[in-house]
Amino acid sequence: MYAGGGEHRLKGACINVLELTRQSPSQFMTNAEVLQEIIHRYVAIRRWAQGREMFAEFASLLLGRIEPIYPSDPMQAAALADELRNLSARDLLHLAVMRRLRISQIVSTDGKFDHVAGIERLDPMLVDDWAHLVTDAR
Repeated sequence: MYAGGGEHRLKGACINVLELTRQSPSQFMTNAEVLQEIIHRYVAIRRWAQGREMFAEFASLLLGRIEPIYPSDPMQAAALADELRNLSARDLLHLAVMRRLRISQIVSTDGKFDHVAGIERLDPMLVDDWAHLVTDAR
């Protein structure tokens, strides 16, 4: 969202993450909820023409690396809500998908992931500190 939106302190860092994704697409994945978030945000602010472009670019960038949401994922998210009360419903769903896929790293500006056991948040503002994790894995 920050990469495609207006001026924001996170915009440049998020653009750098997308560039890293272009360079090493096999090292990244997303889930269908992220695409839904793009639709939701840009429809809600009545800027879907801009959002459609960002949606198409992001979906194309991660083509073949977009994980579906299965019925078990919201069920797992609901179970996680009992213990992780500081996460939003969307973040709980992302976490449920991550656990299903045994993924332990998430690129996120949301510091609430820092308090989730077994999860390492890769902060876009610190991309220079963790980019080697992606480029070395190629």
